[in-house]
Amino acid sequence: MTSIAKRVLTAVVALPLLFCLVVFLPQMNHAALMVVILAASVFGTVEMASMVSKKVSVSRIAYAAPLITLGEYISRYFYNSQVYSFYLFTILLAVILAREVFSKEDDFSSRIAECGADVLVLAYPGLLSIFIVDLLFLNNSSYHILLYFALVFGCDTFAYFSGMLFGKGNRGIIKVSPNKSVAGFIGGALVPALIGGSATLLFPDAFTFTFAEGFVIGALVSIFGELGDLVESTFKRSAGIKDSGFIIPGRGGILDSIDSLLFAAPVFILSLRFFDAI
Repeated sequence: MTSIAKRVLTAVVALPLLFCLVVFLPQMNHAALMVVILAASVFGTVEMASMVSKKVSVSRIAYAAPLITLGEYISRYFYNSQVYSFYLFTILLAVILAREVFSKEDDFSSRIAECGADVLVLAYPGLLSIFIVDLLFLNNSSYHILLYFALVFGCDTFAYFSGMLFGKGNRGIIKVSPNKSVAGFIGGALVPALIGGSATLLFPDAFTFTFAEGFVIGALVSIFGELGDLVESTFKRSAGIKDSGFIIPGRGGILDSIDSLLFAAPVFILSLRFFDAI
């Protein structure tokens, strides 16, 4: 089966399942979807630690990063606050840094690099995933979650096919991902912008932003989504691997599928707040 066929098959299975989770199981602020997010955080942390460990050793403490994801849901659901997940991140960070004080080794030359590696694993995807969790607690959350996924997946899909159709002579600008093209970038940004603008026309009771504001929101989400994809490509190139894992047919690992979601989520929420749309 070709790579494109695998991608299509995965989308045919995954997208309807995701839709059903959001629409038919919204109980407890989308607890069912939260299980999926937490699982992605767990597997994503393992993949990230595996990549980083090819260059620098990673401590076991860094594998606790999914607790930050879970802490965000608990903090939001029970205390209506985002503070506690950041406290948890800070505590884990302090433990990682403080453990070097009790090291029995005489050579400390690699300690800065090792601490930096642990912090990176904590933050990606653990810390970044809390913004995806925050989507579960927005007003009209089901509509906003579906819009967010439509923007990010629309960006990924149209960037891919725009690049295939029109990107033959304009690839190679981004060295870390030479197959990316200008045509793919434009297609990946324009279509989500139109989706964002059209959302308020199609569902005026759910979205309070204007067409122009929705257009901007869609464009920003797509730009940062594509940036997230490039950042993960940088990590993979540094580790000398093609995919972060193999768990998802046609796409590779979990990080290969959520890299755009991680970068775009805070931009989506911040944009909605900027336009006073939530």
